[in-house]
Amino acid sequence: MKLVVKREPFMAALEAAAAIVPVRSVRPNLRNALLVASSDGQIEVHATDLEVGLRYKLKAESVKDPASLCLPCGTLAGLLKECTEDVVTLDTEGSKGILKIGRDRFEILGQESSDFPEVPDLGEGATVKIPGEDLGLMIDRTIFAAAREQGRYAINGVFMQYKDKLLELVATDGRRLAYCKKKLKAGGGLDDGVIVPIKMMQEIRKLCGRVGKEGTVDIAVRGRSVLVRGGPEEAQMTLSSLVVEGIFPKYQQVIPKDCEKEASFKRETISQALRKAQYLTSDDTRTVNFTFSPGTVLIEARSPDKGVAAVTVEVEYAGDKLQIAFNPQYVQEALKVLTEDNLRLEMKDGSRPGVLREGQDFLYVLMPVSGKD
Repeated sequence: MKLVVKREPFMAALEAAAAIVPVRSVRPNLRNALLVASSDGQIEVHATDLEVGLRYKLKAESVKDPASLCLPCGTLAGLLKECTEDVVTLDTEGSKGILKIGRDRFEILGQESSDFPEVPDLGEGATVKIPGEDLGLMIDRTIFAAAREQGRYAINGVFMQYKDKLLELVATDGRRLAYCKKKLKAGGGLDDGVIVPIKMMQEIRKLCGRVGKEGTVDIAVRGRSVLVRGGPEEAQMTLSSLVVEGIFPKYQQVIPKDCEKEASFKRETISQALRKAQYLTSDDTRTVNFTFSPGTVLIEARSPDKGVAAVTVEVEYAGDKLQIAFNPQYVQEALKVLTEDNLRLEMKDGSRPGVLREGQDFLYVLMPVSGKD
């Protein structure tokens, strides 16, 4: 194989692959990327850690003697990053890659491609198409609430469903639940919903950033795999992952329907008040008390080692006095991913979950905590 390719797009493909490749693996070939050059001038870079797979397609300037070879993508990407030439050449001799950049020459030891795992491609079939910017925003507003503890299985991921032209993303760790939806024009193949692993969702988020404001991504389910494709034809990326096995909680039953009290407030004002109060919390007292009265909320934190904080903020609230306590970190994590100035919190009483809402497309169910939690 001998190929001539522009340095920057080749480096971008290898850097994307390096993000997938495992640092340690009992299968040495997984620490490499598979390079496949075809006679039509197209190069594919494959990478996988057996959880998430990547296919990155780009055009070469020329391809002679099409072939495939596994090479360490971190080494290749690093060498390309250190150079300034616009075009590079890569030859292969057996399981060795020879990279030529300007007057420099590098011999890189690789491996045969025969035992590299198959990385799925999206292929034909139903897909859901969504602007990358919109999907990225939906991921930001849900993934932070997914369970990170090992062994939580069905909630160690983000639930994704497309039904009746509505794309829904949901994540929970059992103490809070984030829900986001987006109305789309058309698509299919996600009616039953799938649980997408956290790592896959993180890589999808990077892909959404790559496609930019004008780009779109395609989402599909093929068997037990979820696939997401995006980017221009000359630099197209396809991510794949097995879905999480298990049954996602019936999240609609978790969302309270009987909240009678509502407080509206400025996002940054509440966020600043929480930051102040958190200085007087400790690892043993990760609790902030909210006392709602007509027109105000008193935010209090207490720590036997640090003292007491009492911060008063103006809000729109006209109900009876209500006290409720939350983990301040859980509240702040939601506030950080929201963008609108005005938010509202719906409550029943101090012992029932609260519902934080932004507009019509996002809600966040948050369990209250006691002073002992």
